[in-house]
Amino acid sequence: MRRARTAYAVWVAALLAYVMAVFHRTTLGVAGLEATEQFGIGAGALSAFVLLQVVVYAAGQIPAGIAVDRWGARAALTVSGLLLFIGQGTLAVSDSFALAALARVLVGAGDALVFVSVLGLIPQWFPAGRVPVLTQVTTFLGQTGQALSAVPFLALLHGIGWTRAFAVAAFASLLTAALAWGVVRRGPYAVAPVAPPPVARQPVPATGS
Repeated sequence: MRRARTAYAVWVAALLAYVMAVFHRTTLGVAGLEATEQFGIGAGALSAFVLLQVVVYAAGQIPAGIAVDRWGARAALTVSGLLLFIGQGTLAVSDSFALAALARVLVGAGDALVFVSVLGLIPQWFPAGRVPVLTQVTTFLGQTGQALSAVPFLALLHGIGWTRAFAVAAFASLLTAALAWGVVRRGPYAVAPVAPPPVARQPVPATGS
């Protein structure tokens, strides 16, 4: 029973990190109009932010997998949260295209570490029979991050402005990084060879980024 509680605590901490990554991925997309005013750019330049983050995310998948294998999901999720914190914090104070582009590179790099970390934890903590279901549930629930950016974040943006709204978003990721560091650890099934988790397609981050 204690092991089961620990397993679900680890999974929830990792899931929250995934939700937060999707949230950060999509915040700039819902703030498109405000971004054009903030940086003095047009729709074409704004779309470059989307492409930039997708390229960084895609390029980071292999290094992310290597990092998780070498240092573990706990370190990867913690570093991811810190990168997202710095990226969104940079975006909060950005007033130029170049600085905002750097912020989105950091967000893309942090995002790239999350999904592989979460999927790697599931077979470490749960019997093989539960892995497929939990993998699909994780993928589904992670997308609630889009709803968080589309409703509460957008309301926050309209209510307190660009800098404060993105600062709040940044600190939220800092909290998930602290949670990952404090809760996530290698599971009891990690010591023995396990079948790889079923392939779950990560939703393409281009939409709403």
